[in-house]
Amino acid sequence: MKKAILLSLLFSSSLFIFAQGAGNWAYQSKSDGNLSSYKEMLNDELYGDVFSQNNGYYQQPYYTVSNDTVIYIDVKALMNVKADTYIMILGLSQISENLENCFDLTDQRIAAFLSEAGIKEEDAYVDFISQTPIFAREREKKIFSKKFVEVPKGFEIKKNIHIRYTDRKLADKYLKLAAKNEIYDIIRVDYIVSDHKAIYDSLRQECVNLLNKYMADFTKLGYSFEADYKSLEESNSCTYPISNYSSFSSYMPANYQPLTGNDSEITLVNPNEHINIFYNKLPYNNYDIVINGDMVEPAVQFSQYLKLKIVLKKK
Repeated sequence: MKKAILLSLLFSSSLFIFAQGAGNWAYQSKSDGNLSSYKEMLNDELYGDVFSQNNGYYQQPYYTVSNDTVIYIDVKALMNVKADTYIMILGLSQISENLENCFDLTDQRIAAFLSEAGIKEEDAYVDFISQTPIFAREREKKIFSKKFVEVPKGFEIKKNIHIRYTDRKLADKYLKLAAKNEIYDIIRVDYIVSDHKAIYDSLRQECVNLLNKYMADFTKLGYSFEADYKSLEESNSCTYPISNYSSFSSYMPANYQPLTGNDSEITLVNPNEHINIFYNKLPYNNYDIVINGDMVEPAVQFSQYLKLKIVLKKK
């Protein structure tokens, strides 16, 4: 009888429940389907089913009951953390008929950019990517010949520049000076958080505190868990902004017409044909605890999960 009352109480207690960081890499990842698969993997690994049949979100209860003697109580916490350091990767290429000249022109552009930006030597790294010969096709100079042969015409050098900085406002300055030196490719921006352990320790303590509160709530109602034994599962994860960008299409009414000019001379471009991206953070509704939830800028999202298993003594 006591078991039946306890299970009834557990079920009824659910009433208490609650671009800069992107770069070109994000476009490629989105087209490959990596972003959606990453989020599905993360949710499946840590939290089980997060999405309902109609693609909406729902809040799961903090406990589950597998039978009349086994009870699970779980807590999920999320913290948005501002990065301590950023690493931007820029890419450039140079073509020249002479290999030595090609290297010289590449190095001159890089040196001019780093000097104008005031970037220290220890905060920059130039990564050599490739050295490729360039060929042109010419008709073979033989009587009655219709063959074409490849003739070397020059070389192409590709290098990437890794830049470390701590002030996000410097990003625009670097991009403008890079463009001035004909460096246009913004490959990606990495967000670096120095002390992961301290963040996980803080999240874990928050989860423990809430788990104890849940247990105390049952005690206040006159019920206690006479456990045969208990076990605890836990896991954590870290999600970076580069993994949280999603695509969207700009709105354009179907009956849009130009306001001025000759229709025959104007070429309209439908923005819906172009894919844009935005920062789409992990949703909060599947978490019991959210810290720094109102952070405006893209952040590194740390997650902690605790699951307590209680096997009750059989009466």
